Amino acid sequence: MSDEKFFIDGAEKIIPSVNDSPYKRIIAIGDVHGKFSKLESLIKKISVTDEDLIIVCGDFIDRGNEVAEVLKWIMEHKDKSNYIFLRGNHEQMMLDAFKSSGKSKINWIINGGKATLSALRELNSNKIIPFNDVLNFADKLPLSFSIKVGGRNYFFCHAGIDSSKPLDKQDEYFLLWSRENFFYRYEGNDVIVVGHTQIKYYFDYDINNPRPIKIPGKNIVMLDTSACARGGRLSAVDLLSGQYYQSDSDATGDIIFLCAGNTCRSPMAKYIMRHLLKKAGLANKISVDSAGCFTDGGSYMSGGARRALEDNGINFQTHISKPFMEREYQNFKLVVALDRNVFERAKEISVGDSNKKIRLLEVEDPFVTGDYEKAYKEIFKICENILKEKDKSF
Repeated sequence: MSDEKFFIDGAEKIIPSVNDSPYKRIIAIGDVHGKFSKLESLIKKISVTDEDLIIVCGDFIDRGNEVAEVLKWIMEHKDKSNYIFLRGNHEQMMLDAFKSSGKSKINWIINGGKATLSALRELNSNKIIPFNDVLNFADKLPLSFSIKVGGRNYFFCHAGIDSSKPLDKQDEYFLLWSRENFFYRYEGNDVIVVGHTQIKYYFDYDINNPRPIKIPGKNIVMLDTSACARGGRLSAVDLLSGQYYQSDSDATGDIIFLCAGNTCRSPMAKYIMRHLLKKAGLANKISVDSAGCFTDGGSYMSGGARRALEDNGINFQTHISKPFMEREYQNFKLVVALDRNVFERAKEISVGDSNKKIRLLEVEDPFVTGDYEKAYKEIFKICENILKEKDKSF
């Protein structure tokens, strides 16, 4: 998205006549669903300051392959006075799964909980965030938040409300699960801001241009623009202006490392590069990802790669492999292929590398050689050199 400002249709109907709140912006964010790269992209575009109030409307977890990174970010921000995190139905499913067994656990797993369970184990085993800290945090999350601005009430929740009851008497079910029984019936003056329902499934909506909406004729703002889906975006709306912000549609950033299966060399490179960027104070300015040129995705990082990172003090989160596609080629500034076969395949996928983004920097495959420490050292050197010449590289 460019520097141009975008406003939701009908924004003038929900903007307060005067801002008598202590905030310059009151920004609501939709369902993240484990898509940290999109969350990171969105936060950068918002350029959050201490004068902004940020309300994240639930469903941070499940489905996406970056749940651990999302949870880490949330736990780092949860005690900031200008951030409010609400509980979504997916956080509730997680809590129900751990408080009981049987159907509750199965229901959570088949609705995206497998990604979160892996992330929780990863964060706990690597002593990044204790397992119970996440559960205790989720258990204390509020179901709603409201603020009055310019004489008008703004009510935030995950799913919706029961129109027959006052806002302070709402049932948990409606706040976490409602859909049609909310947005087809609500006629009130209070502005209700929700995620939960992917807009594309219920309203006349351009799926090629996903954006948050104000439902015509109703004081309802819907935020869920399918961040969990390929091509979807993570969206946010400033209720004081009607301006909306959006993440990039898919994996987008500065550097993407490629190997064959995205289980050894390229994820090692991703986490090593992020480590170096953090040390250089550039972690919030340069984004890094990885993919594989000969995989359909869905596999975890290999044990050898994990041990090499652990032995060298490199922090990492749950990694699930994904394929390199033409979309990634378009969205990243520098594409690093870690062997000749990967380099040639990446050029085929990108239809010839017309933008001359792909660079060959070879590292022997430790899956073949068995020497993960050697691969680690070679990759570390590559990352150091890229960082040194970053102004020329991307």
